[in-house]
Amino acid sequence: MTARTVPLSVRVSHEDADFLAELEMEGAETPSEKLRALINEARRRTDSTTGFSESQLELRRTIQPLIEKVQDYEAGNEAYSQLLHLALEWIPEAMAELIAQRFAIKGEASRDEMLQLERRTSDRVFRLIEGFLRLAVTQECEGYDPQVVQKRLPRLRQLIQLMQLLEKDKAP
Repeated sequence: MTARTVPLSVRVSHEDADFLAELEMEGAETPSEKLRALINEARRRTDSTTGFSESQLELRRTIQPLIEKVQDYEAGNEAYSQLLHLALEWIPEAMAELIAQRFAIKGEASRDEMLQLERRTSDRVFRLIEGFLRLAVTQECEGYDPQVVQKRLPRLRQLIQLMQLLEKDKAP
C-alpha cells in the first residue's frame, strides 16, 4: 500500500532554489523529488544515528563521494596518502563516538558519564596521535607529499621536549 501524499507549498529564496536545482541526488530530478529525498535522508540520519555503528556508517556515507575522489585520484596517479587514509578512517570513527555518547547520556550528565566520555574520546584522540607518529618513523611517509609529516615534526618535537623538561622539574 502506497503512503498517501500531502501537497506542500513552500517559499524559498532564489539562492535556495538555485541550490536545489543544482543539487545532485540519486533518483531525484525534479525539485519535488529532491525535497522528498532530502526529507528521507534527514529522517534516516535522525532514526539511525543513535549508536556507534549506525553513526559511523552514516558519516562514512556522507564522506563517500570524497573517498571515491581520493581513490580515483590515487588510481589515476599511482599515488597513495597514508595520512589522508588515516584521517578518512579516524574522523568518522571519532565523530560516531561523540554522536553515540550524545544519545547515551540522558538528561543531566553524571560525573561517571562525563568520565566515560572523556576516556573514550581520549582513547580515540591518542589512537590518531599514535597513527600519526607511526608515519613519522621514516624520513618520508607514503603520501602525495612524502614530507607532509616531517614538515610538522619540529613543533611536535618542541612540545615533547617541553613535556620532558616539566617531568624532570617534577621529579623529587
